[in-house]
Amino acid sequence: MIVVRNKDYLLLLSIFLFAVAFAPEWRSYFDLWYHSIVYSHGFLVLALSLYLLWRQWPELKTRSLSPSLIGFAALVTSCLMVLLAKAADIRTVTLLLLPFVFLSWGCALWGSSFIKLCGVPVLILVYAAPIWDDFSPLFQVITVFANELLLSLVDIPAEIRELYITIPGGTFFVAGGCSGVRYLMVALCLGTVYGNLFYGDARRTLFLTLIAGALSMLANWIRVFGIIVAGHITEMETSLVEDHETFGWIVFLIIALVPLFFIARKLETRDTDIDLLRQAMPKVSENRYQDRKTAQATVISFLIVLAVPTVFYSQTSLFVEKDGARLPSLPVAPKDWRGPLRFADFWKPSFQNEDIDLSGIYVSKTLQQVQLQITGYHTQGQGKELIYHSNRLYDSDEWNLVSSNILHSGLEDQGINEVRESILERRDGSERIIIWSWYFLDGYQGPSVLKTKLIGGIRKLMGDGSGALIAVAARCPKDGECKAQRSDIKSLLKAMSFKTD
Repeated sequence: MIVVRNKDYLLLLSIFLFAVAFAPEWRSYFDLWYHSIVYSHGFLVLALSLYLLWRQWPELKTRSLSPSLIGFAALVTSCLMVLLAKAADIRTVTLLLLPFVFLSWGCALWGSSFIKLCGVPVLILVYAAPIWDDFSPLFQVITVFANELLLSLVDIPAEIRELYITIPGGTFFVAGGCSGVRYLMVALCLGTVYGNLFYGDARRTLFLTLIAGALSMLANWIRVFGIIVAGHITEMETSLVEDHETFGWIVFLIIALVPLFFIARKLETRDTDIDLLRQAMPKVSENRYQDRKTAQATVISFLIVLAVPTVFYSQTSLFVEKDGARLPSLPVAPKDWRGPLRFADFWKPSFQNEDIDLSGIYVSKTLQQVQLQITGYHTQGQGKELIYHSNRLYDSDEWNLVSSNILHSGLEDQGINEVRESILERRDGSERIIIWSWYFLDGYQGPSVLKTKLIGGIRKLMGDGSGALIAVAARCPKDGECKAQRSDIKSLLKAMSFKTD
């Protein structure tokens, strides 16, 4: 029988396990916190999380392991989601799931008592996960609206145009850094941590956290307002217009943190609820901890966590050789068409480190030219991804996007239900083209980025990391009407069949 007599060993083993199993994710977290000014507070959040866990460990040691089927189900589910997100290279989802994997692991071994004691210490890592800057556009708009009201109160004339605030002395742009998201994250974290330390009451902790968030938004509005007023008074000569980092944190301290401290003290009670919670939670006999089933549950939980990197790296590294046989090649010209004519393309996508770059012109009997472009990867990895922020359908130095929308293709026989139609125009206005484009995976053809990511991730775990962008383009007449070219593209695709090499 396997018996773990010192639970400190379990703590050390679990720390080592999660450090090794998710080393790439921790490295991504550290890179994010080190290089991003928005998430530079991440190291503080991690330190607070570890401190709170350290405070709870003596209490957790007094409780015997009580394996939970619900916890194991949550652990398996969260690990599968991480595995799929890693394979699909959705970094934001992968990093966001990491705290939930740890929480479900603890719940699998200790049951609900782990969530009650360690839920907050683990989940505050969400305050440093790369999801908050997605809310920046919303908070930018709110900041502009708030400052419009504040400027009207002090009779400073201002013209508002989207995110631009124009006063007599100049124009201010409320950029992403002015949204106040980073102040919001810090305030929410501090409110949650304070409530966990001194309340233990979820309602009061939530109330304090909401107050912290509201105060941080108010502080940001006053920060931006102060910069605009300073610019108005000095006719844009103040250094605050260009450099207001320190000023922002000073305002945050005065407007948000100081009032938050006094409010938090008011919400305290003499006997904290966390002590009452600990007294109410029954301590289970140490004999249960030494039970064979408990030891087996511990081993199984470790194996489930270790399965994530094991399956991921085995499927994405050991079986890359078979990936290159699943991408389409340029089809032969169908009836009533000639081609493909090589090296005559009039447009080209901008992709990074692609394995396949095929292009050909097909000419109809009426001499209409249609370009078929196939750009893809035999295997995908860091810097070689079908869905990548640097990959573009067109070179923005040469083309402007006129319109882009998803439309029904009418090509169901070819397995293509929808395509993305894009109209491009050269920057000098000399030419306009229409492009139908979609992603090609083994088992999926369509324009959806999300579906391509998810299906591609599943295919990658099955040993097939290939993928391609297929695009068909035609020149439109100078009047900009592309109706005939749309018909030519559809006619060519209906007569074609894409073969994989």
